Amino acid sequence: MITASTRALWASALAVSLSTLAACGGGGDSGSPAPAPVAGTPPAPAPAPGPAPAPAPAPAPAPATASYWARTFTYTSAGNHVLRYYYSDNVVDSTGRGTYYDVREAQSGGKPAVVVYDTVQFVTAEGWHTPLDGATPNHSGPNGAYDYNHGYIGQSTSADTDVAGQTIASVVAKAQDLGTNTSSTIVGVTAANLTGVMPAGAKIRSISNTESLTPVGYRLTDGFVGNNVTTLAGLVTSYPAVSNAAAVSTANTVSMGNLHGSNGCGAQVCLQERMRGSFNADGTVSLHLCDLDTVSGVFSNCSSIGTASYQSTTALDGATPIMTFSGLPAAVSIQTFTRVFVQRGGHVYLGFQDKPAVMTKQTRLNKVAFEALAASLGVTPPVIPAHPATTAGTWSVTYAGGDTGSCTALSVNAAAHVIGTCTSSGVGGSFIVSGTVDAVGGLSVGSTSSDASFTGTLGAATGSGTWSRPSASATGTWAATKQ
Repeated sequence: MITASTRALWASALAVSLSTLAACGGGGDSGSPAPAPVAGTPPAPAPAPGPAPAPAPAPAPAPATASYWARTFTYTSAGNHVLRYYYSDNVVDSTGRGTYYDVREAQSGGKPAVVVYDTVQFVTAEGWHTPLDGATPNHSGPNGAYDYNHGYIGQSTSADTDVAGQTIASVVAKAQDLGTNTSSTIVGVTAANLTGVMPAGAKIRSISNTESLTPVGYRLTDGFVGNNVTTLAGLVTSYPAVSNAAAVSTANTVSMGNLHGSNGCGAQVCLQERMRGSFNADGTVSLHLCDLDTVSGVFSNCSSIGTASYQSTTALDGATPIMTFSGLPAAVSIQTFTRVFVQRGGHVYLGFQDKPAVMTKQTRLNKVAFEALAASLGVTPPVIPAHPATTAGTWSVTYAGGDTGSCTALSVNAAAHVIGTCTSSGVGGSFIVSGTVDAVGGLSVGSTSSDASFTGTLGAATGSGTWSRPSASATGTWAATKQ
């Protein structure tokens, strides 16, 4: 399921510069001497002091500057790598909460490549959300509180260290140290081979995250229950209890997940790995563990491990029926998630809920530090805007003219970078386009495999422009709609 190391965050403060004010006190004189007092009368009282000068306001902090922290950099070569970074403009609201974005970008063969995010959909009180992408807002609040990807809620503790003047090799070694970190944030780089030192402004952040809540979700690609089951009630009646472990099959039991999730056990055949379930009349589910061939997907040699309770309830949106489980046997405690069946759209999906992660630790490079590492590797680091792109999201594009075709998922991330795959229905074939969008929606993208280019404007919900391919003497127009 979603591993614990994919969730973390930060924010910093913003203030507005003020000019200094000064005030003058009153009570001056005309320059003439004061008259002498009349004999036998008390002296005139001294004039009252004027008001004290108003204090000068304290200097305001510098305005926030957009930046990022490198969450994971996976390096093969200068032209083949994947960078995942947490981008933020570092502006906070009146409660001290900031917003950041999980941006993922890649190069393959020296050209921009599409990075596929997980396709899981999560539910909150507001409803079901589209899968996480580079346009999904995540938040970090005061005192380290955070929420990520529609429902992962927890607490962070972090410490930033200035590493200016330290060798790039030693800084990368800190990020890779698995004696200190749960996972490395710099993968595939041999620290000892690096040369140079970190420039002014380079920092690393040591961060620990502990989750307290996780959301319920499902993936379309994980599939749904068979046997024509469309409701949770139908799930129970379609899979009655199987008492004979030797008879367990895909026809008479449902999947409760693998003990090691998608990571596997480290071998092709995992013993007692796949859990299957069937339902008893007393509100419990009978559970079996089976050996699993991870290549063929075939399971065998099943054994009974006991029962657990199931509950039919409603998801946080107040409308979606879901089935959860409790009292699972100790034999399956290694699972990092629990099965949740989700009734939606005429199917019962194989959903899940991750168990809150107790603690994850990482050491991350800030923008300046990563740029120094990138330069030493011959990698081009990302250029980020001062504020998130207002056009961020997924767009559907059609084009016509000298060729016709469509781009079903043109992605604009919060860092204003554009990537997507288009398919020609005239000339034929598919191609990747990449580029940027500016602060007012001006779009400029080009194909990574030809001289085709698209320019125009994206608005709040629609966009349009022109395209050309000089080598084919072809031109035309395009139109876009935000999904």
